[in-house]
Amino acid sequence: MDIPTDRLLVMLIVASGLAVLMGGWAGGLVQAETTGWEGIGLRVAIGVVFFAALLGAWIRFSRIDEEKG
Repeated sequence: MDIPTDRLLVMLIVASGLAVLMGGWAGGLVQAETTGWEGIGLRVAIGVVFFAALLGAWIRFSRIDEEKG
């Protein structure tokens, strides 16, 4: 994955999959089970985990590039 556009394409696929998994499944559980501040807090937590997973994937791809280079 030497070309940045390749990495961005893979990240787009990863982000789409995680958004469907976390936003659809976990977000649906939050919507059905909680109300008020508790629901907002859980939605924020889902968002933080989502972005942490994306950051972790980006860092891993960077390390793969460094190992090959």
